[in-house]
Amino acid sequence: MATSKTRTTDKDTEYGAPFTEKTVAAAHEAIDRLSERVSKTEERVRGAAAHGQQSWSEKQEEVRAQVEGSLAGMKAYARENPLMAAGIAFAAGVVIANMLRR
Repeated sequence: MATSKTRTTDKDTEYGAPFTEKTVAAAHEAIDRLSERVSKTEERVRGAAAHGQQSWSEKQEEVRAQVEGSLAGMKAYARENPLMAAGIAFAAGVVIANMLRR
């Protein structure tokens, strides 16, 4: 059986290694750029989420205050005009009952 010996010449080493090194360097640069972009995007998303959560909490408090104010106004009206409040409640009950029948 004949065996072939492969010899690496200086020419192969000279051209092979720099190409590989350039390719590896280019890949590292691309990964570094991508990593920077992902990091910036992550920061923006986290900031938007925090802002959204803060906005949501503020709106929740605003609505809660409006509901409490409305309830206080209704209670005061019912204390001042008990017959009118009872009449309004009866009328609302009749309307809702008719809507549910259909």
